Amino acid sequence: MSEKNVSFFNKNKYLKTKSGLLKETIDIITQYALFDEIQRFTPEGSFLNGNNQVPGAHSRYADPVMESLLLHLQPVVEKNTGLKLYPTYSYYRVYRPGDKLGHHVDKPACEISITLSFQFDYKEKKNYKWPIYIDGSPINLSPGEMAIYRGCELDHWREPLEAPENSYHVQAFLHYVDANGPHKEQKFDGRESIGTIIKSGEKMVPTSPKDNPKKYIEFL
Repeated sequence: MSEKNVSFFNKNKYLKTKSGLLKETIDIITQYALFDEIQRFTPEGSFLNGNNQVPGAHSRYADPVMESLLLHLQPVVEKNTGLKLYPTYSYYRVYRPGDKLGHHVDKPACEISITLSFQFDYKEKKNYKWPIYIDGSPINLSPGEMAIYRGCELDHWREPLEAPENSYHVQAFLHYVDANGPHKEQKFDGRESIGTIIKSGEKMVPTSPKDNPKKYIEFL
């Protein structure tokens, strides 16, 4: 456990740290997200994506790669917060010029959240920084860095992305709850398991050949 980071997080309710992901992994996931935007464009605010925080931006709930990261990074988040966590859900977004993230706090399933930066390209604006603001503090994240924060408590936002046409910024959002806290019932965000997309009470659609999704491999 990183005592210095845990102390900072306990005091400020947020923390900037490294994810430990290799540059090659970051590059591959960035390319994956951009290809996914081309092949399965799912804009926020559409009938396929009810989230409307960044209207028109390509994003995806519970993408298999992001769900894998949700589990892979859980021990890192626990180490830096001193908390035992349950995973709730993952989400990722491809930001484009003009996109902004309005002021907001998150729902209970996002009690402990991370925003993880993949690659970004602002074209000729090589020195441009596009911070996320958490509780009023601007935080610049290099590829592979992440901010851990109490999403239900701290206001966070992004100002409009001021970059030339065809610029992009790929970001993941991984959410957890304190296993001993008031929102522990939000485990898996109402789903049977991490890796599935159907929540309890929602209409079932086929998610595997037998319409019976297997649970994730818990020993990973």
